[in-house]
Amino acid sequence: MKQPPYNLLIALKSDEPIVVIGGGALAERKISTLLDAGCRPRVISPTLTARLSDLFGQGAFDWEPRKSQREDFDRPRFVLLALPPEETLLVLPWAREANCLVNAASLAGQGDWALVAQFNVDCCRIGIGTGGTDPGLARKLKKILLRHLTTDHEVDSQ
Repeated sequence: MKQPPYNLLIALKSDEPIVVIGGGALAERKISTLLDAGCRPRVISPTLTARLSDLFGQGAFDWEPRKSQREDFDRPRFVLLALPPEETLLVLPWAREANCLVNAASLAGQGDWALVAQFNVDCCRIGIGTGGTDPGLARKLKKILLRHLTTDHEVDSQ
């Protein structure tokens, strides 16, 4: 039986460069999570969803309206590929060549990191993750824990 990976909780600094490739519904969910955490991603996509367009109009993130290129992976340490699986497989080698840490949102097993459902309870940061395999389950467990913890502690949900 394959040993599951040891998961780390990394606190990204708000000025840490993070690139999101994609502007569809999947990207919308991931970008919202990053924005809630105080990050300012650089988004590369020919198009954006209506909600992402609104957020861009409010100055929430930087947007380059074009397809990704090999050079997009040269600077950032963290890249989030919010693309359909077939497109992810096309750009993933560029990220690997540049030694980026990759979140392959549509191909969880291909990535190095995943976003987790997280919240603060007093001075503790609690994250629930499935390595990207079942984000719905992580959200459900977060809600259950929040219900139980909110009665006794100060909770900040993100």
